[in-house]
Amino acid sequence: MAIPGNKDIRDGILFSLPFMIVFALFMIYPLIFGLYISFFKWDILGTPSFLGLQNYADLLADEKFWSSLWHTVQFVLMTTPVLLVLGFLMALLVTSKSPLRGIMETCFFVPYIFSMTVVATLWAWIMQKDFGIINQVLNILGRDGVSWLTSEKNAMWSISVATYWWTAGFNMVLFTAGIKQISKEIYESATVDGAGMLQQVIHITIPLLKPTTILCLILQIIASFNVFGQVYVMTGGGPAGSTRVLVQYIYETGFNYFRMGYSAAMSYVLFVIIMAVSVLQYVFLGRRED
Repeated sequence: MAIPGNKDIRDGILFSLPFMIVFALFMIYPLIFGLYISFFKWDILGTPSFLGLQNYADLLADEKFWSSLWHTVQFVLMTTPVLLVLGFLMALLVTSKSPLRGIMETCFFVPYIFSMTVVATLWAWIMQKDFGIINQVLNILGRDGVSWLTSEKNAMWSISVATYWWTAGFNMVLFTAGIKQISKEIYESATVDGAGMLQQVIHITIPLLKPTTILCLILQIIASFNVFGQVYVMTGGGPAGSTRVLVQYIYETGFNYFRMGYSAAMSYVLFVIIMAVSVLQYVFLGRRED
């Protein structure tokens, strides 16, 4: 006599097996293989030669690695706070009593559904020095055009602005979901007690959204550390390498110079950095929340 519990387990395994096979082939195996080749010198075509920890030791003396890491940290610091604030403000607008909240929600979220290539190309054209829309408007107003993407001073900020427009809608969705979970009775009681809208936001909405804020912060930092597409399409890492981020350097090292072992080693250093930052945020912010 078959035991019902065993049949359920068997059926669960059979239904999960196709996904697990794909997951193992395209996620688990590349992770393990990437870690393996990080200890070798390998140019894809030749035979790997074992180096031990030499690839990791070489990182310490690689100026491009450190500059690329610093540019990545710059991007994280320039985008994360702004995107959190923008997402929160957008969420307040789309959860308000305004008759335009449906239109605003659509307008805020639509950019996020576009592909990275489309967004980066669009903004590269908008910020083009000679024929871009922004500089055309400045010329009409009697001002000189600005080198948005070809100036070391402006390039990273220009990439950040494109990122604000593209990804703020994702944080808006998370904050909107969090706001809708707050009981309306709390706001009604505050209104009866004479609290204005600003006071309700400061003393009710923001404190009760701490779990959502922590989630958005962790996800946003992870996404910002992995920035690549906007930089690659809009500036190519220029001018003079001032916007070259770590993922781009990893890509160039592996696929332009075929130093696959060294590229893999940098990838795992980035992985450890992201993991450490995420865990620290979760531990300290989560503990404070508790």
